[in-house]
Amino acid sequence: MGLVEYTFDNEQLNRLFPYYILINKDFSIEGLGKALVKIIGSEPGLYFYNVFKIVDHGSANALQSSLTELGGFNMKISVITAPDTILQGNLEYIKHSGKYLFTGNTVAGNPGLNADDTIVNANKTSGDRPFDEHFFERVLNELPSDVVVLDTNHTYRFINPGAIKDPELRKWTIGKTDEEYCAYRNRPQSLATVRRQNFNEVMRTKQQRTWEELITTPDGSVRTIVRNMCPVLDGQNNIDFIIGYGLDITDRKKIEEQVKVSEKRYRDLYDFSPALIYTHDLDGTMLSVNPAISAVLGYSNDEVVNKNLKILLPPTDQDKIQTEYLQKVISSGISKGIFRAGHKNGTTKYLFYQNYKVEEQDSAPYVIGFAQDITERILAEKELLLAKRNTEKLAKVKDTFLANMSHELRTPMNGILGVTNLLTKTTLNDQQTHYAHLISDSVNNLLTIVNDILDMEKISSGKIEFEHHAFKVVDKVKSLVHSFQRNAEQKKLELLLSNTLPANLVVNGDQHRLAQILNNLLSNAIKFTNKGKIKITLSLLHYTETDVIIEFVVEDTGIGIPESRLSTIFDPFVVGPSNITKFGGTGLGLSISKNLVEMQGGSMELSSKVSTGSTFTFSLPFKRGQLQEVSEMKTQNLNLSKINKKILVAEDIELNQFLVKTMLESWGISVDIAVNGKVAVDKVKENSYDLILMDIQMPEMDGMTATRHIRELPDTEKAQIPIIAFTANTLQGDAKLYRDAGMNDYVTKPYAEEKLHEKIKEVLNLAAQPLEPVKTGAIDEASSNVAEPEERLYNISMIESIGKSNPAFIEKMIVMFVDFVSKDFEKLKDAASKNNWAEVGQIAHKLKSTFGNMGVNTLVPFVFDLETQTGDPNALIKALDAGLEKVFSQLRQDYPDLFTT
Repeated sequence: MGLVEYTFDNEQLNRLFPYYILINKDFSIEGLGKALVKIIGSEPGLYFYNVFKIVDHGSANALQSSLTELGGFNMKISVITAPDTILQGNLEYIKHSGKYLFTGNTVAGNPGLNADDTIVNANKTSGDRPFDEHFFERVLNELPSDVVVLDTNHTYRFINPGAIKDPELRKWTIGKTDEEYCAYRNRPQSLATVRRQNFNEVMRTKQQRTWEELITTPDGSVRTIVRNMCPVLDGQNNIDFIIGYGLDITDRKKIEEQVKVSEKRYRDLYDFSPALIYTHDLDGTMLSVNPAISAVLGYSNDEVVNKNLKILLPPTDQDKIQTEYLQKVISSGISKGIFRAGHKNGTTKYLFYQNYKVEEQDSAPYVIGFAQDITERILAEKELLLAKRNTEKLAKVKDTFLANMSHELRTPMNGILGVTNLLTKTTLNDQQTHYAHLISDSVNNLLTIVNDILDMEKISSGKIEFEHHAFKVVDKVKSLVHSFQRNAEQKKLELLLSNTLPANLVVNGDQHRLAQILNNLLSNAIKFTNKGKIKITLSLLHYTETDVIIEFVVEDTGIGIPESRLSTIFDPFVVGPSNITKFGGTGLGLSISKNLVEMQGGSMELSSKVSTGSTFTFSLPFKRGQLQEVSEMKTQNLNLSKINKKILVAEDIELNQFLVKTMLESWGISVDIAVNGKVAVDKVKENSYDLILMDIQMPEMDGMTATRHIRELPDTEKAQIPIIAFTANTLQGDAKLYRDAGMNDYVTKPYAEEKLHEKIKEVLNLAAQPLEPVKTGAIDEASSNVAEPEERLYNISMIESIGKSNPAFIEKMIVMFVDFVSKDFEKLKDAASKNNWAEVGQIAHKLKSTFGNMGVNTLVPFVFDLETQTGDPNALIKALDAGLEKVFSQLRQDYPDLFTT
């Protein structure tokens, strides 16, 4: 009986039996030992009876008739192609596989040798010695794994050194059971129990059993051993004995555990990743997808796998997948971008994907992809884009509003400037001269405030520009304080100025910004003080030959500010608690003031107590100036130098044409008129001019477009003519627009004579040339009285100032006003009847400027609303019609000789 049941793999069989033969039921040879392969080769499809011949059991027919008759017996066979090669061994029938296994070796001599003949090595040479009867035992002892043989009572019959290295212990264990061995070796009985259970199972089933054991070695390490028990059956299919063998798989186990952990990590990454991880073939058919598909798109794995990618896309995008994705990833091996995917509930998702083509040997290429849901980001970007557009739109509306507001604010200021000019042209005593000086300062301060409101964005961004001109600090503050004297007296408040500065201290700085800061603080002090006093204190904090730091203190005995509001009182639009807000105000004054101080290198502080009062303290650094640098204000007769030049005036409103023409001609200027930008360009081509005054808003071609055309003329001399813009817009950003269009400078409407005169001289570089003064003459006291009764709806102060007591000029202006306004208003009503609101807006814009020149300020809001298409246009036209009728009636009543037929 052989010791081997077919439970080994080919490598183990070759180590034990280099001459084995494994035979199938149809006599085909399934396997051969390495020694036999060298003799007969390894050609597939060999059959036993074509290769071997049984020499001690009669003919080959015996094998063919009944293999089971030979199973379990010793036999000799020869190789047909090598008759001298005789093999002797056992033929075993393997019941569970239905195969036969021959195990043996070659023998010397001829087929008639007896069983106890000498055994020789299969690869024998002339010098080889014969094997003895202990050959197989020696083989088993040299195996690198442990091998034992158990009888049917579970006692050890054979143990190789691989199982127990100690010879004495190995000898003691023969005839013992596992229970006895474990007790003797102080091994846990649970180990013997498991072995007994597996032994019993082998005895019951006659099948091999395999399991793993954890063995603790003497050094304390734990090894993993895979155990096998293989039953060996006799001819009656009973268990003869059991072979046990084990292999130390600790290293393999560690590697397996590492692989298992690594695989789990990758699997967890795959399963729990919030991003989509998927594969598809080159046709777009999904091969796999991770569970994120459910969270991202609402589909299950089964709903997507083996389906084409198109099912995940909106219908409008499905036709693009071949050209815009598949062809790209196939040709370049990579594709990434953003695509829209359809959620199962019908919503649209935006996914950022990165896909790569994978090519592996012996498998079809495929694409692995990663996609991240960026829907929230895309929607946020769309909202931001929409918000940006809305912000830009609102900014444009704001700019338009500020430009129009500036225009409307400056129109009534024109009357103030006119009165000031009239006063300066009369014979004034010292007190009147002082009052004229106060009026001039107040107008300049008001203009500064208007500009600050329009320039609020630059203040907040720190980009506002400051002037650096010499002025007397004490005189400036005295003038400002004096302008508030009347307001203080009306509330029976004491307004005090305490000065410790040198009277003639001259500094270089921005006196208008200083005035604005003090104006805000004094206005608040008077507004919030009902009794007591307001004190302004000037003192030096630092004084050298080149620099000074001046401290300004404004102290009042007003209602005070709660301590809880002190930290926010300088924030924009903060107007204080309810006991303060009743006084009104925008809440910008203190914020602007503090910003202006800090942007000039100073600081501002506040201390306040409710019902006691407030104290604002700020300091400003200045460079010292020289007394001769201060330009004193001349309040006597205005002397404007002659300018012997030829100027083109581009202005579409006839009344404005007449005004500026009269003014320029009084300075000795030759004037030509263009009614719009196109005519201006044509006139420049045909004539030569020293300068152009260009209105910005004109029909057919605006001023900036006309300027660009002039700058592009082939005649370089004409292309470089100086151009000054006329504009009612006073936004700081407009100056850049005008310069970008090619204009040299600009003048804002309304403008004072001296301002326009100075600007023309500056642009023409005439400041240093001795020019002949134009004697304007003094205006008599009667003509200086320009204040109309309150019920009057017009004010001709401005044209009286320009006319310089010329009755013919004034009368012509009044007649032109009535004539032009009547005609333009009829055109406006006709356009409105045809719903041509664009033309209505253009005519309203012209009327607005004309009303400003004639002081018809009560009707300006109506034409402004018509220009901007705000409110009910028919109601506005009706109100404007009634108002004009009253204005015309007053003019006819006041100047009857001008309207006689």
